[in-house]
Amino acid sequence: MTHLIDALDSPRTIASTVSSRIEGFLDTKADEFAAISPDADDIGQALFEFTRGGKMVRPVLLWWGFQLAVGDDPDWERLKPGVAEAAGSLELLHAAALIHDDVIDHSDTRRGRLALHRQFEALHGRHRYQGDDESFGVSAAIVIGDICLALSEELFETSQSTLGITALTRELRATLRRDVMVGQYLDVLAEVIPLEDERLAERAWEVLSFKSAKYSVEQPLLLGAALGGADEEQLKEISRFGLPLGQAFQLRDDVLGVFGDPAATGKPAGDDIREGKRTVLIAESVKNLSRAQAHILAKRLGDPNLSDTEVSECMAMLTDAGGLEAVESSIRAKHEEALSIVREWATDGAGAQASRTRIGPAVQQQLTEFAETLSYRKS
Repeated sequence: MTHLIDALDSPRTIASTVSSRIEGFLDTKADEFAAISPDADDIGQALFEFTRGGKMVRPVLLWWGFQLAVGDDPDWERLKPGVAEAAGSLELLHAAALIHDDVIDHSDTRRGRLALHRQFEALHGRHRYQGDDESFGVSAAIVIGDICLALSEELFETSQSTLGITALTRELRATLRRDVMVGQYLDVLAEVIPLEDERLAERAWEVLSFKSAKYSVEQPLLLGAALGGADEEQLKEISRFGLPLGQAFQLRDDVLGVFGDPAATGKPAGDDIREGKRTVLIAESVKNLSRAQAHILAKRLGDPNLSDTEVSECMAMLTDAGGLEAVESSIRAKHEEALSIVREWATDGAGAQASRTRIGPAVQQQLTEFAETLSYRKS
């Protein structure tokens, strides 16, 4: 049955509800950790702090996917706690991925604070523990990331008691988890691939799609819709909106990783250059670099000790080679592709009748504004 969706809950309301559920869940888990040993209290505290202050993109999209599927369900108040748990599980999965990602990338900061492995490195120093402080920080972060991943699964299973979990939702959840992990490996591999590799651009798009675009936007929408009972046709429609928007979202992230304002991103300028990321931005730029410029860029990519001047020179090369404009053009195209689906859902008449998803003007505006935020954000 096709429902006309007149309103979606606001991102702020969703974020607040999901954050409260995550905090309550982590509070219980922290007590369990402390019961094992007082030394394990650091785990709970670290997870409390790390999961605060995120954008909550994935929880919002799962929530909206559910609402797009169920419409104006009179049983919504009963279902809402289960949706909050399912959405919260995605935020914990994301937190686990970020913890590990910072270790892999040797990142010093996250959201303007010390990355988790750096926090535990500092803890080692404060307590004057024996052994190598950096090794301790990395080991602690890997373990806490694993714990966070396990807690994500536990919270998702908890949502079953309210929502019920079908074979399709289990499959979508497993696919989401698989894709982000495979995408992470592809990202690690891409960082050691020479810039002259013939599959450089193709590899960059694979990483973009599987590490982030699908997992950040498309798959949360699909999982939420499946939890709400969406059929295969509606899932295909939602995918046509979610995938290009996810690609625009990650392309913007790649731009911010080089050209972003540190005050907004919480990361140093040119961070992706120092980390050696082979993004679409890099791949598009390499096409037009001279041999000498390509040699300089290849030598500097992945060097954590680059000076600010050297980073600025690389940024200028990426701009002059047309890489930045090529990515901005792709963002505009992907953004418009996603919005064309929103307009289709909002169209009266035959087009709307043929669509499983139908939305009113208020929802069209909500989705349009959210897409704008994801594609053109500053942090």
